[in-house]
Amino acid sequence: MPSPFIRLKSFKHDGSSHRMWMYLTEVKEDSEFYVLGAKNARVIEHDGREWRASEGALYILSKHRFYNVIVMFNSPDQLSYYINIASPSIKVGNTYEFIDYELDLKKYPHSPVKEIDWGEFEQACRMYAYSEELKTVAVRTMKELEPPLRKGIHPFDDKENRALFEEFLKTC
Repeated sequence: MPSPFIRLKSFKHDGSSHRMWMYLTEVKEDSEFYVLGAKNARVIEHDGREWRASEGALYILSKHRFYNVIVMFNSPDQLSYYINIASPSIKVGNTYEFIDYELDLKKYPHSPVKEIDWGEFEQACRMYAYSEELKTVAVRTMKELEPPLRKGIHPFDDKENRALFEEFLKTC
């Protein structure tokens, strides 16, 4: 079983806890991304509720840009993508961290890219007093990611992500 000490933690803009994923494994690191894997990650919500992811996943965390990607392996031939518009990720000991800015993109097999959570983003902008610069970066990042997500260009390349997930599974 993967080490329970590798985890991914998201925060709100004010530093409060948002969500934590447990039982992750480091798969790869390069100059742009941290890549983590999990078979059925344990997820703990800010209010203490817990649940298990129903599928295996890769967590592709950008070190420099305002997003991260969850690649969900619903079946060997069907991948789904969930993109969080978020701060660049950092590694603190055995925990990877980012600030979630509420805007998200979803891409399921054989379906168009969907922008989601605009209402939550607008509410968070008011609640946490996001600067105009932060709002601009969040919206621009989301718009910039839509074309490569639609076209399956790195880090949204199904073949590349299947190979990374297979590499991860060999460590389990």
